[in-house]
Amino acid sequence: MHLTLERIDAMNDDKLKITLRIADLKTPLALRVDYGADEKYWRDAADLFNKRWAFYKDKYKDGLMDSESMMAMVAVEMARLYCEMVQDRKTLLADLRKLEAEAAKILDGHTGE
Repeated sequence: MHLTLERIDAMNDDKLKITLRIADLKTPLALRVDYGADEKYWRDAADLFNKRWAFYKDKYKDGLMDSESMMAMVAVEMARLYCEMVQDRKTLLADLRKLEAEAAKILDGHTGE
């Protein structure tokens, strides 16, 4: 048997093949993800996406919005939440730095006595 570099790489690949059903797409998404937490995050994300899509599907069951537009709404909603999370994280990190500086001043004051 002749092993090519591609075959060797494939044998050493620590990836898991998963498929995710998204909304009413006819073909599930096929992904190669890292074992462990990465797989869980992908599955949780797909679950959240599907729940939000179902919310919009129920809300617009009168047909005013097609499925593609609902998926776009969910994508934009998730992107907005991501942006909010990034800003919250920046604020939290700034607050932690302030607390660290205050704690350092207090500790320096106690050790200087």
